[in-house]
Amino acid sequence: MTIRNNRKLTTTQSFEEVLESVQPMISSILTSLRIYKDYDYYRQVAAIAVWKAWLKADPSKGQLSGYIYSTIKGELLNELIKEKNYVEKIAIVDDETLDFLGNELEREKYNYPQSSNFLEGLMCQFKQVERSILYLYYVEDLSDQDIANLLGFSVEASKKRRQRIIKKLRNKDFEVRKKQ
Repeated sequence: MTIRNNRKLTTTQSFEEVLESVQPMISSILTSLRIYKDYDYYRQVAAIAVWKAWLKADPSKGQLSGYIYSTIKGELLNELIKEKNYVEKIAIVDDETLDFLGNELEREKYNYPQSSNFLEGLMCQFKQVERSILYLYYVEDLSDQDIANLLGFSVEASKKRRQRIIKKLRNKDFEVRKKQ
């Protein structure tokens, strides 16, 4: 926790003075968290954290510098977690990949011009109870508990049956039969 000029921070100082004094602290925290990408963005997050700490600080509860330090570090960690979650959920795709996927979808549309017939043929391969489970779960948006109650199964049996159906679909262990 290095503070410029070794002056004790107080809530009576202006925000600009406090922010200027804690710049080495912000740099130290950024280094300790190994932030090297988007450095300016995270420095801005830290500055906002200093502002929040400066507004909420209570001198009777301890030193302002300690409170600022913990606020900065907490805000930066929260921001890093948000960034990690975003990166895990979002896939950035270039134009070439998008074109390829679009062409694949077009080809698929011509292979199955009547998707309802395809779906009907697919569903014919499942037992009535399996069709019911799929319908109740994906169309009616019922929970496993509700499905189990409706169909007279245990919750575990309902989950297991749905998992087996999904496995069949994923493994493509089925053949589409055309209606006659």
